[in-house]
Amino acid sequence: MNARKFGEALVAILGILASLGAGCARVTNTPAQDVAWDRWNACHREVTGTDLSSIQKDGRISFWYSGAGDDRSMIECLHQADSTGPALPAPLAQLRPGAGGGGGAGGGGGGGAM
Repeated sequence: MNARKFGEALVAILGILASLGAGCARVTNTPAQDVAWDRWNACHREVTGTDLSSIQKDGRISFWYSGAGDDRSMIECLHQADSTGPALPAPLAQLRPGAGGGGGAGGGGGGGAM
């Protein structure tokens, strides 16, 4: 291998290693996400039929719900929690994919660790 090819290969290898190292950097939550996680965990213990979809950097909680009223119950719980600390953006509720709006037979089963 001549010096030029060796140099090109070395640059390529170092570039790949730098990319891998950047991908392994620790990801941390924003302060708003930490507050949102605490509120979600507290409310999720009380409200069944909901599962977390995401928490955005500004603390907005997006969640899925299964049955009639599950969305309102979670939003009310999160709203009450919001009154005891820093304000977060309003949560977003979406009917769980495949729930069909019935919310009855065969639902549930979620609630695994997130």
